Amino acid sequence: MTLIDFILKVKLAGYATGGEGLEKKFDDGSIGFEIISDGYKYLDRYNGFNPFAGSEQIYDSNNTLLWVMNYYGEVLPSGSDPKNIYSFLKEAMQLISPEYPFRGPKKLKKQNLKYENQQYGSLDRFHGIESIYENNEKAYVLYYHGGKLDKAI
Repeated sequence: MTLIDFILKVKLAGYATGGEGLEKKFDDGSIGFEIISDGYKYLDRYNGFNPFAGSEQIYDSNNTLLWVMNYYGEVLPSGSDPKNIYSFLKEAMQLISPEYPFRGPKKLKKQNLKYENQQYGSLDRFHGIESIYENNEKAYVLYYHGGKLDKAI
């Protein structure tokens, strides 16, 4: 399995699809997901609810760190209900693709909510800003960045 295929697989198995029931608490107090499959290990650890910060890491079978993504996000004071915003965010995150593998699609609209993902770069090195608008007012923002650590892949 290629790294990009694994990234798409584990992102859909974690937070995006309500895998929160499968979350574990790590020794450092963070919560998240640990998935070992197809010769890789995926860790997604985050702290907080609003705001929240975290890191996704992928290791190979030798426990060598191959890829990482860091993120920080929050529902802004203009957002009506963090749980509603996060529910819509999960819908967007389920629409990841090889072209948009880090968070969600370029755009998604549902009723009074609009999701936008401004993504730059590639799997090797990337950064982006994810936003949700409620009634055309920015209600949520997340900043992310990361890339590969082993250029031999």
